[in-house]
Amino acid sequence: NQHCSIAGHYQGKIAQMPRKTITVTELDPSEVTFIDKAIGGIFLGLFVLVWLLSIASPFLFALAVLYKYYASATFIATVTFASYAKWERGAISKFYQQNCNYYSVRYLKTCSIVFEGGQLPSPTKDPASAQQQTFYAIHPHGAFCIGWALLFCHDVMQHVRFCFAPTLYATPFFRLFSRVTGNPGSAEKQSMIKYMKEGEDIALPPGGFEEATLSCMTQDRVFIKKRTGFIKLCLQNGMAVRPVYVFGEKSLFWNIQGCWKTRLNLNRQGLPAILTWGHPFFPLIPKNTIPIRVVVGAPLVLPKIADPTKDDVTTWHNKYMASLSRIFEEHKESAYGDNAKTMKLEIW
Repeated sequence: NQHCSIAGHYQGKIAQMPRKTITVTELDPSEVTFIDKAIGGIFLGLFVLVWLLSIASPFLFALAVLYKYYASATFIATVTFASYAKWERGAISKFYQQNCNYYSVRYLKTCSIVFEGGQLPSPTKDPASAQQQTFYAIHPHGAFCIGWALLFCHDVMQHVRFCFAPTLYATPFFRLFSRVTGNPGSAEKQSMIKYMKEGEDIALPPGGFEEATLSCMTQDRVFIKKRTGFIKLCLQNGMAVRPVYVFGEKSLFWNIQGCWKTRLNLNRQGLPAILTWGHPFFPLIPKNTIPIRVVVGAPLVLPKIADPTKDDVTTWHNKYMASLSRIFEEHKESAYGDNAKTMKLEIW
């Protein structure tokens, strides 16, 4: 068996008493207009479209030059220059980010974002701050990381460094788009070490392409059993880890199932292996009939160990998986309803 459900294994360790939470987003569907939904769909569709255009941009540039579409080639070159130039976000970026944050959640059936532990991210990097530097590990990846996108443009997360796949962050369209919308960075190891040493909070979907491949509308799955690298980095830098689970992400896009071995092998080569369909009439945007609940778990406080052993990493990685499973068990009924009582989280 390639996967297991560890919820039952940790059942006796999962606290059943209510935890203090802070809700930063709670959408009232009765206050959402058709125009709100349409604009929200445009924002989310733009996120997906820019992602796809970025992957194709080198080929588009080559074709533009080859067939003498110089205006198109100049446009791509200009976007590339702007995406790598040094500039600070200003009024235009802030306006776009705030509208993206406001309208995107209104496209969905319902949306709530809650923080456990009564603790919101701290915008300060002051070493004297009582709040430990934090790593936000976001699951599940889903087809296009919609829950991740909602957090990326949210006001309370604007100081957090959201780390994207290096190949994606290197592409001009997505790099420029993400710099306008939030605080992006590269998930390349040396870049992440640099952010950590500078005292930044970091967000990453550690399940990567594999978790996207495993996305299934009828089963909650995460790909984390062998993903220990981020735990090692957090131990070396003394960072707390907050598991984040996006309930409903699995149902925003249909994804083809099966052929796991072949598809996961493609993922290991850095290639996506999904075939998805979202809205019935606009397949590149998510379904708008799915309620979303984003739960940012209470911090898992890690010690600082300059040179952690394999046992150190394994111990804390197991505690991380237990925390992730606990979040799923405690919040599944509020997210999915009474039918969720028998649901289990698959850990691959």
